[in-house]
Amino acid sequence: MSVSKNNVLPPLIVIVALMLTILVMRGPITCVGALADEIISALQIGYPAYGFLSALPIICFGLFCAVAPTMSKRYGLLLTVLICLGLILAGTLGRLIPIYSVMLLATGLIGIGIAILNVLMPVLLRDYFPKNIPLVMGVFTGFIGFSGSIGAYFSVPLLNASGSLQISLGLWVLMVGLALLLWFLSPRGKQITVSGGVFEWALLKKPLTWAVIFVMGMQSLTIYTTVAWLPTILSTLGFSASEAGLGSAVFLLVSAPASILTAAFIKAVGGERPASLIMTASFAIGIVFWLFGGTWSFVGCVLAGIPQGITFSMAMILMAKKTNSLSQLLVISSLAQGIGYVLAGFGPFICGLLYQGDGQWLSVVGFMLCAVALWGLSAWYAFGDRKLFD
Repeated sequence: MSVSKNNVLPPLIVIVALMLTILVMRGPITCVGALADEIISALQIGYPAYGFLSALPIICFGLFCAVAPTMSKRYGLLLTVLICLGLILAGTLGRLIPIYSVMLLATGLIGIGIAILNVLMPVLLRDYFPKNIPLVMGVFTGFIGFSGSIGAYFSVPLLNASGSLQISLGLWVLMVGLALLLWFLSPRGKQITVSGGVFEWALLKKPLTWAVIFVMGMQSLTIYTTVAWLPTILSTLGFSASEAGLGSAVFLLVSAPASILTAAFIKAVGGERPASLIMTASFAIGIVFWLFGGTWSFVGCVLAGIPQGITFSMAMILMAKKTNSLSQLLVISSLAQGIGYVLAGFGPFICGLLYQGDGQWLSVVGFMLCAVALWGLSAWYAFGDRKLFD
């Protein structure tokens, strides 16, 4: 990787463009869960079809993240970011057409754009803020959570105020368009490129590799399954659509400060292994509390939301600790995100198959608890003394 060594803060317009770009990296996905019933009605589809629709962008995360280094090398990182935002803009526009096949295509474009941004945005941030990497990465993961909470919470109020599903989905057309505009108005810097290491098939024979993959994949599966189905779960428990969206927003919003405090939390509890055990227990208790109804459901959203912020940061820390160089980190990051997000994409779809539309959620909750347990076991094993590369 080559990055600039400029220590001067970028212009304000660039900082705002960066912030807006991060804010469109989760919201266009999480808004779908908050609008689940309206989307199912508008498209005249069943729960399995909705489950596939909500799983599609996460599957795209896994399938297309490996494209990022190649695109950056060919076009430069800034132009690649613009291309990604263009894909997201096309997708958000396409979702305004209430036809299932069009919605699938549009959602796929959104997923591809965000998949590439997932890999390249940390590189861009490192280039612009070379002296503040820990802080900037913490803020980055925090804004990711904030982006998701915007999609989860504001979708239903917009729907209620306008009476139009297109208005709720159209919020993201505006935000992506504004991000693109600011990048076009921003001063041009040097071209930033990313070069990756060499993939070794022997990596897939190592149990540690799969532990790292499951750490990345299961935390992704739990968060995206939650944002896809939590509003529906809460609605069947008697919550209004706005209250159900608020629960999902709380789940995502508390993850933002938690992610920033990950390093302090790990130090306070004495290491990554005890941290992973505590986070596994917290998430599992939170999931069970969802079904209690009333205030307990919101307590569950908090107990599950805090681990989401911390487990995402722990996955990033794990990949860094298990490699010896930046090229090795790029290899395992692409591998873990690629396979991990594909695994994660099955979560919302499997829940769509398990749920029978009868308000009974035990099978879905059981599936979620298994995923959380697998994350905990994988993290406990992966955070040992072993290295991925000799």
